[in-house]
Amino acid sequence: MNRQFYHTHTVRYDECDSYGYLTPAAFLRYMQEIASLDAEDIQLGGEGYWIVKRTVISFAAPIKIHTKLDLKTFGMGFTRITAQRGYAAYLAGEPHDTPVVSARTLWVYVDKRGRPTRMPEGTAEIWLPDGPQPQQPEAPLPPFPESEPHRSEATVRFSDTDLMQHMNNAAYVEALDNAAWEAYAQAGITPDKAMPRIRSYDIEYTESIRFGEQFAIQSWFDPWPTAGEEFSRLQRITRNGTVAVRAHSRWLWHAQEL
Repeated sequence: MNRQFYHTHTVRYDECDSYGYLTPAAFLRYMQEIASLDAEDIQLGGEGYWIVKRTVISFAAPIKIHTKLDLKTFGMGFTRITAQRGYAAYLAGEPHDTPVVSARTLWVYVDKRGRPTRMPEGTAEIWLPDGPQPQQPEAPLPPFPESEPHRSEATVRFSDTDLMQHMNNAAYVEALDNAAWEAYAQAGITPDKAMPRIRSYDIEYTESIRFGEQFAIQSWFDPWPTAGEEFSRLQRITRNGTVAVRAHSRWLWHAQEL
């Protein structure tokens, strides 16, 4: 039987937005935490490090503050240098038929210089003892429009960094969401007037940004958010002209009742 690792977590106050719902960035931190706990539980060895290259998350429903979640992670497929890990979140105490959130990440194993290297022998068999499985292919991200994007800039803060002293994957998502709200605010849209609900997030990480470095965010919206309608957000983070992150997210826009 293939390995599955479980962890239970209650959504905290500081993991929610101003509407009282779990944020995408907070769920990404759940994914990081349960992956780390899983690796510690099996005492995964090796002198290298794991870095995320792609994250895909689907949200079936918004999750309210103080909701108790049963989280699950499992191996999906391996190559010599990459591992695809799956995740699912269920409402605690209810049947685990359909997750409220499902996700997967593509991890790359790197050496101390940050270069891809072969993972320790037998790593795949820890999660897939019944035999190897192919990784699930990911669709290419949509091309960026030629129209003028909304632009914003930011600097990597100490609180944004992780154990590898890079900007944390969840911190990138926070920066993307904040940049989008800058665009909304410029158009006169504020949290007391609208409530966007996340449907999906697809993020590709290509470069690592470190503490103190400046970066730029470009954001496109298709279509522009309209009450009751779903829209897509395409975003790109660059550092000195080099693309570090590309993201495509889908949202459902709700008008706030005054």
